[in-house]
Amino acid sequence: MTASLPVPRTTLSVTLANFLRGDYARGFFVRIASQALAVIILIEAIFLAEHFTWVFRDAVRHEADLSGIALVLACTSTEIFDLALAIAVLMAAYLALLRMRENQELLVLFASGLGPYQLGALVVIVALAAQMVGTIGSGVVDPLSRYAQRSILFSSELRSLKKGVAKNEFYYFPSYVAYAMDHVAGGAPPPRAPGVVPVIDASRDVPAANHDRTLFVYQQTGPHTSRVVTSAQARLDGPDRSGKIVLNLNDFTSHTFADAHPLVGENGAARAGPVKCATCVDTPKDGPPIIMKVRDMSQLMMVDQLLPFTARSSNTDEQTVFEQLFVPDYQTGASRAAQMQLLAERFSRSLLSFLAPLVALLGVALTNRLTNWFALPLCCLALMSVNLLCEWVITQVGPLSVAGALLPVLLLYGGIAYAAFTLIVWRHTDFVRPQLARS
Repeated sequence: MTASLPVPRTTLSVTLANFLRGDYARGFFVRIASQALAVIILIEAIFLAEHFTWVFRDAVRHEADLSGIALVLACTSTEIFDLALAIAVLMAAYLALLRMRENQELLVLFASGLGPYQLGALVVIVALAAQMVGTIGSGVVDPLSRYAQRSILFSSELRSLKKGVAKNEFYYFPSYVAYAMDHVAGGAPPPRAPGVVPVIDASRDVPAANHDRTLFVYQQTGPHTSRVVTSAQARLDGPDRSGKIVLNLNDFTSHTFADAHPLVGENGAARAGPVKCATCVDTPKDGPPIIMKVRDMSQLMMVDQLLPFTARSSNTDEQTVFEQLFVPDYQTGASRAAQMQLLAERFSRSLLSFLAPLVALLGVALTNRLTNWFALPLCCLALMSVNLLCEWVITQVGPLSVAGALLPVLLLYGGIAYAAFTLIVWRHTDFVRPQLARS
């Protein structure tokens, strides 16, 4: 008579934990991550190639150098990262699960009695990781990248002004339009202030030819009043640490006259509405012109008057998801609506990455020798259709609070996930058994 040793009773959680720590689960996650990374790189390359012309044009307009253009182009890649991540996770999960099914690995897992739990754990971990990465990418990295783009372009434009203005070129500022041209004039340019760095020097230091550049500045001082300033030499000294600069003009003439045409922008279009200027005085349209001639003049200005650079928190696209959640923007009703709409869209795209492995699971269940060639494209189309549907719902709802932004998106994705899970359970036999012919 022999006595049998007691068999330890392992719980489901311990079994799943051991399975997830094993080499099989680790290899599954590595395959998903490597394939998803390859797809993301491919999508980003296509996106950057398509947007290179627009990025290059904007960078050149701000006088950026090659390194600045490269940085701006790299920062632009985050704009499509969340959607690229969802598509990449869908494709990687589909290929990995299809390989497991055709190699009869799923049959072995399900024969052990714990196959649904083990497979569900793998899919849920991939979904949660994708959602976390998508949330960080769209809610933190992308806003900071947009702010970095603006900072790079601002620094490039300021650096170009320090090198001096170019002849026969227009410079557009918030309320000024400047133009420099070659002009023969006698006299030396105004001396530089001690201890400061020149930002703009309209003169050309060519003593032999005694040439300099005449600067023309157009400014709209009121809704129907404009001022034109011409100067033989012009220079901006600064800025200092507080952002102050000094405008120095030599041999300049100021013409103030009535102007029925508003100030035009850089693209040539007229600016709508009155100019926001605290010192502007509206004069009659038929008022007499005023001419003033002065030898030398200096005016204290701020850098923001030439190159405005607002704070990151004042731009909705540059706010992180934490600022949208805990720092509400109540400046205007439109700004609050834009803030909550962007929060809802970012939450929607993070849930899209969470939904991608579930759609891949459904795609594998629907894949056989007849549908093999269009199953994966159909899954990608379905995932993007969910994104478009959610954006339409967000636009129609117009959320004004955090709950109003997150709850409709959560309910919509919950319903879609429940429908996908029901279809997977209904087709579970097709998901486990190999459906494709072996080569």
